[in-house]
Amino acid sequence: MQKKLMKTEIGGIFFVILLSLFLQNLHSLCEREIIGVMFGSVNDSIWETAKTILLSYFLWSMIELLGLQPPFRKFVIIKTLTLYYLGLSYIVLCLIFSLFGSDTHYIAEFTFSLISIISTFFLSYRLNLSEISFNHLFAPSIFLLFLFGAFYFSFTPFPPQNYVFMDRATCLYGIIPENIDEGAIVLDTLYYV
Repeated sequence: MQKKLMKTEIGGIFFVILLSLFLQNLHSLCEREIIGVMFGSVNDSIWETAKTILLSYFLWSMIELLGLQPPFRKFVIIKTLTLYYLGLSYIVLCLIFSLFGSDTHYIAEFTFSLISIISTFFLSYRLNLSEISFNHLFAPSIFLLFLFGAFYFSFTPFPPQNYVFMDRATCLYGIIPENIDEGAIVLDTLYYV
């Protein structure tokens, strides 16, 4: 079981990276259809990138659950905790980097996603092998999974007005209109600076 778990966790790293890169381009590949809005990145915000990473991790967790058939309760609890760890670690790393301001945010965000994904799978592996009893956390973890679903499906069409949800190219939130005058947006941001 330990070797199978290690192989699936290592495979999960590659799966999450590749699927999240695909999902980041899904909105444009689907020609701005609803499937691209639900599962892809609709703008260049930290949340939209995190959303694709989190969905990829959730899908891989489901594949692991079906393939390995580990103890159900412990596995669900660990994957829920590590799902939140993945999202928070990625967002915090991006926010810390944004304090220093740089034009190479794509490279930095990819590096941060690698760090977050690898550390999340390592944490998941260690917790699955630990002797710690997590059974008392099953009900809260189910609640947290439903809360994640609510966040996932509501923050794209109705994003909170803060930096994590702001498109860095246009300074807009949520779904960016198709025929937007980006020159006017640049001039507006220069006016208010």
